[in-house]
Amino acid sequence: MDMPLDSSRERRFRGSILVCLWTVSFCNVGLFPVGIAGLAACLHRISSPVRADELQKTESPVDSAVEFTVEGEKTRSTLTGRVLVEALVGGVLLEERSGRIRRLTPGVIVSRKNTEMPFAPLTSDELAAELLTQVPAGFEIVQTDHYVICSNSSEEYAEFCGKLLEKVFVEYFKFMTEQEVPIKEPTAKLPIIILESEADFKTFAASQHPETSFENTPGYYSIRENQMLLIDLTRDRSIRSASAIRKRLAEQPLQVGTMVHEAVHQLAFNSGLQVRMADNPVWFSEGLALYFEQISPRSSTLWTKPGVVNARHHPEFVRCTEAGGPQIRFNDLMRSDAVFLDASTVAVAYAESWAVTTYLFRQQKAGMKLFLATLSQRKPLQAVTPEQRIQEFTAAFGKSPDEMEREAVSFVRRLRVPK
Repeated sequence: MDMPLDSSRERRFRGSILVCLWTVSFCNVGLFPVGIAGLAACLHRISSPVRADELQKTESPVDSAVEFTVEGEKTRSTLTGRVLVEALVGGVLLEERSGRIRRLTPGVIVSRKNTEMPFAPLTSDELAAELLTQVPAGFEIVQTDHYVICSNSSEEYAEFCGKLLEKVFVEYFKFMTEQEVPIKEPTAKLPIIILESEADFKTFAASQHPETSFENTPGYYSIRENQMLLIDLTRDRSIRSASAIRKRLAEQPLQVGTMVHEAVHQLAFNSGLQVRMADNPVWFSEGLALYFEQISPRSSTLWTKPGVVNARHHPEFVRCTEAGGPQIRFNDLMRSDAVFLDASTVAVAYAESWAVTTYLFRQQKAGMKLFLATLSQRKPLQAVTPEQRIQEFTAAFGKSPDEMEREAVSFVRRLRVPK
């Protein structure tokens, strides 16, 4: 069954916020999502201006493969990937062939060698083999056209999830084509890990992100690992038929919506729409995923298309705009991510993010195209100031966020949740 509304909001906050906030300093603990307790410090680093010439220098083409020998706690190892960012002090942000992004500090780098070979992601079979090394015994691989699924749930459940993910994939690219947003399909299949039990899920998630609580979290996308982790919502390997799986999932619409939500995050960061480890505004990252997430209970996959009015966030948006304007001014929503870190404003921030994104996609197509082109040019580790965020928005849409409030509120309040 679904969690109560307040708990589900907290669950979404804890899970999805991983996508948007991360440490950006080479001298800090690492470049990975952080827990609720560390989000404020993390956000401060993102918001602080960083000079590009202090962070980056390029010695080899971004698409050439570089081999590093690194000193671990116990042994040396060899890592091969492409350099995304190189600091003048010698630190490196490295994307491995698996898609994982590693932070290499000067102190761990023993040697470096340019291979003079083009960087290439793992093949589907190589990715499958790599995923199996990350999980205990008992996991199996299911491949679809665009995904490699590593699961210890039933094969039928993995296949059902694969069909849902493929539906989201197709509709995502169809939607962006209709919006005239230039994106490209991932160059390799995307990794998915499904864990049968909540205990398995928490254990594996904690191994990736020990600093984060995963209580009541049905799934998440990790920017660092480029993986989506999901829990088997049936929690029962004996359920084998697609109809029985569908029936069990239909009883958990919020959790199914989370699967779609996280799938959209993964697609956005693998299609050129957004840049991993860049300063991506939370309102758009979450608004985009919320725009897609509403399920369709009568569909064979429980989901059909983006843009269906969100049954959770539309009522919340109507409630918080009863006085005529938004509870959080649009400028405040967009200039920083602070409202997503405050328990008293996070629910409203999500509702307004969905509402603004819905309005912009439906009524401001030309401006949205320009805005997304700007987002796609973000650079890893380069901070964007609050003032720059507002300037970019205003340049794309011809109005500041606050100047757009009245028409956006009026438009979204008139929408109707499907029966």
